[in-house]
Amino acid sequence: MKLSKFWESAWFYRLLALLLAVGLFAYVHAEDLNNLTPSTSRHNAISATTKRTLNVTLQLNADTDKYFITGFPKKVAITLEGSNSLVTMTANTLNFQVIANLRKLGPGKHTVALTTSGLNKDLTYTLKPKTIQVTIRDRKTKTMPIQVKYNQDSLAPGYTADTPQLSAETVSVTGSKGEIDRVAQIVANLPLNRNTKSTVSQTVLLQALDKSGNTVNVVMTPETVQVKLPIALPSKKVPLALSQEGKGTSGLAYTLSTTTKSVTLYGPKEILAKLDKLVVPVAVADIGQTTTKTIALLDVEPKLIATAPTTVKVKVTVAPTVSSGEVTSPASSSSSSSSSSDATASSSASSSTTSSSEDAD
Repeated sequence: MKLSKFWESAWFYRLLALLLAVGLFAYVHAEDLNNLTPSTSRHNAISATTKRTLNVTLQLNADTDKYFITGFPKKVAITLEGSNSLVTMTANTLNFQVIANLRKLGPGKHTVALTTSGLNKDLTYTLKPKTIQVTIRDRKTKTMPIQVKYNQDSLAPGYTADTPQLSAETVSVTGSKGEIDRVAQIVANLPLNRNTKSTVSQTVLLQALDKSGNTVNVVMTPETVQVKLPIALPSKKVPLALSQEGKGTSGLAYTLSTTTKSVTLYGPKEILAKLDKLVVPVAVADIGQTTTKTIALLDVEPKLIATAPTTVKVKVTVAPTVSSGEVTSPASSSSSSSSSSDATASSSASSSTTSSSEDAD
């Protein structure tokens, strides 16, 4: 068969049709493969499995109004296994619970198997621990007063503490009946720094103690209390009195006066209790004319810690003594009458001082 006749024959068209069909089939199959590849990747991503461990709070299904339960852990570990997306969603939402069902149990020690609630059925899990040991006791609640304790030796010398002020005077104590019956006192121990001189205010953790001072395992509401302990230096306001000290110069009379009528004393309570007034001695030796003296009050009573005011000004008025209506000067007095003049001056000074002291009172 000649070539020209072949191109025009039926076999040529048959062969051409076959080649076109094969090419079209190959093209369509390749498109299907390209379209299937992303879907397969997504399917693999969704169906890939993973594990993740979470710490979740243990829920007790129990009559907590009737029973007091101890021994259980606050949290348990759960390992989730499943598709990556489902495990991630569950870990983020925590929309499930791990439960210890104690509803049908009475007082005593029990071993309880843990279960879950709300967990997707497509997830598998393991719990650690799988079981727990619990002790169930009859519940009891009572109200008790709070006692504040602190170290008295931590106060600065002379300082005293007043009655503590509390944010709550009583506390509700809950626990097993046996433990509650052991509680002898609820204590708030207030720590103080050495040589404390000012009021202390602090939040203190409460403790339930038995008669021997041992801690009792109970639940307290509130668990803490705000304690304010007023600390101050004891004080007392007393009148001020003046007293002449010494005889002074012969032939002169002394009168003592001050504008300060009273003074506030600060010091130990036992010292203040002995003082109904503060007598200030004023030395007049070598004073020959009217003058004003400043006297430190702590020098008068050294056992005090402070005074207000700290000093007092005393005016010492000096005048010649008067005998039988005449002024007697020490320079003009004869030696024979000096003894008599000294006695008169002494008597006059004493009288003047006493009068001044009474005015000061």
